[in-house]
Amino acid sequence: MEENEKINDEELNNNPDDEINEADSELHSIMYGGEYSEYGEALGSDEEEEEAPSKMKLRTFGAAKAKTESGKKVKTESSKKLTLIIVISAVIVAAVALVAIFAPSWFKTEIEEPPTLYYEEALSGSKRILMFEQIPRENIQSIEVHNEYGDYTAYYNAETSSFCFYGLEGTPYNEELFSQLVVAAGFPLISDRFLPGDERAPLEDYGLGENDNKAYYIITTRATDDKPSVSYKVFIGKPSLTEKYYYCMVDGRDIVYILEQSIKSTLLSDVKSLLTPILTYPIEDNSYLTNISKIIVLKDGELFVRIGYQDTEANVPGVEQYGVTVPYIVTAPVEYDASTQKMTAMLGQIVNMTGSELLEYNIYDVVKHKDENGDPVLDENGEEDYDYVMKSEIAEKYGFVNPAWDIYYTYKSATEGDMDIMVSVSAKQHDDDGSEYYYVASMLFDTIAKMDASSLSFLDWPLMDYLDKPIFSVNIDKVSRIKITTNDKAYDFELTGTGDELAAVETVNGRTVFKGDDKEVGTNHGIRNFRKFYQTLLSINREDFIEEPEGEKALLLTLEVTFRDKSVRTYKFYSYSERRCFMTINDKGEFYVLRSMIKKLVSDADRLLSYETVDPNADE
Repeated sequence: MEENEKINDEELNNNPDDEINEADSELHSIMYGGEYSEYGEALGSDEEEEEAPSKMKLRTFGAAKAKTESGKKVKTESSKKLTLIIVISAVIVAAVALVAIFAPSWFKTEIEEPPTLYYEEALSGSKRILMFEQIPRENIQSIEVHNEYGDYTAYYNAETSSFCFYGLEGTPYNEELFSQLVVAAGFPLISDRFLPGDERAPLEDYGLGENDNKAYYIITTRATDDKPSVSYKVFIGKPSLTEKYYYCMVDGRDIVYILEQSIKSTLLSDVKSLLTPILTYPIEDNSYLTNISKIIVLKDGELFVRIGYQDTEANVPGVEQYGVTVPYIVTAPVEYDASTQKMTAMLGQIVNMTGSELLEYNIYDVVKHKDENGDPVLDENGEEDYDYVMKSEIAEKYGFVNPAWDIYYTYKSATEGDMDIMVSVSAKQHDDDGSEYYYVASMLFDTIAKMDASSLSFLDWPLMDYLDKPIFSVNIDKVSRIKITTNDKAYDFELTGTGDELAAVETVNGRTVFKGDDKEVGTNHGIRNFRKFYQTLLSINREDFIEEPEGEKALLLTLEVTFRDKSVRTYKFYSYSERRCFMTINDKGEFYVLRSMIKKLVSDADRLLSYETVDPNADE
């Protein structure tokens, strides 16, 4: 008997107890005092009182079974029949009882009562409570936000039919994040609420007391012919312990609402997280390659490089772009063709300046110009002249008292006309991980952003990188004459026609003619060999800047190129060292070229006149 009781006790211990679920969500604990009462302990004590009798009954049934088995009595046929009758009767009684208890609910359709609404509360499509009726984006006039980061107002601008931020008109913003802000403010779906008669803690415990520094937002609707404008002011108090919920109140109501934490990343965030750190006028296509008329780069306040666009209108009517194959030219501190590759890279970086993080906004003060009498100074349009001056505390914080770089350019927009764009760039900064970045201030958007240094790599270029390395880059069809003179030799080539009809005649040494296909007119007698000679001319590169030699210079070679628009460039090469020649263009010089290239030009001219094959890639 003792052995059987031990076995039954073990079976009981292996069976899981039926427990009453405690508050399994934070919202349940908030509403029923999980943060403010001992509700969980009370549940535990009730469960223990109900559990003991249940175990006692099970133990009694086990003991009776053990006694029967120990007596080893054999049942008769009559006793078996009696047992069967008793079991069947018990089943019938139980079935009748179940029908009596549950039948009404089986045939009854329950109708859930809608929740009671107070003040201007409304129901969502899913029958959940809203603090007020949903305000869709198209009905919003403004959302004014006040939180720990400051104040800002997003409003609908009827002139542009778009939303913008007050004081930051024109500043681009993240459309996805702005949509989240609209939903958080205009679709105030609550998780639950404390009504005035409910048991609740003092408002100060929710961060909603009269003296609490509460965050809030005010949402205002647009007035229509049918409805006047309506505003709702919502105070935002403390978060729950895990910040999953926030306590809120609508101004004028004594109800504490519980909202989910989505408002943390919208109504409680810094407006800088909504703004996109674009720093220059966004250009979606590649029109910047031709629609930027000038670029000025200052380094430490001094001119570093000025670049201009060579307008085709300056050319002879009906003829396009003589002189260079790229439309940009460096005009200061020297005047040479700009590098096609470098200009493409530089322009692409300038017009796509976008920071990785927006740091400041409203950074400039407007300072109006006054004359000596204190009267306003008017500009050329008769309007008051003014300057944008960066606020002193911001300039000191980010190193803009004396910017390392200032970049100006003019973009000709199809819709806005000529736009003058300016950005200032700090000295290079370094993160703890060694990465490099700049602070960039945008006058157009009135912002400062952090920008990766690799996105402004042109700031590391020396002046030489801005220049086209060949001494000129000219399409041969735009040249009418090439004249070469040395101390003992002279060559004078006159060019006519274009494309397949191009012809060159050397007029000094026996009027040698180069035209037509080389194979048809004789090996190296056609225009093809002359084009190879022209490639040698294009291969003469500016190697680097050099100081002009003092005293009398020994002239080695003069190259005079006349273009079909009648303009002329005269290149002179002077002896400088065994390897280098000092070069001038129209008597202005800052560069040197390799002396070997000058020798090759002359030797290839000799090969050309002797009908020998010219190899522009050969060393000499």
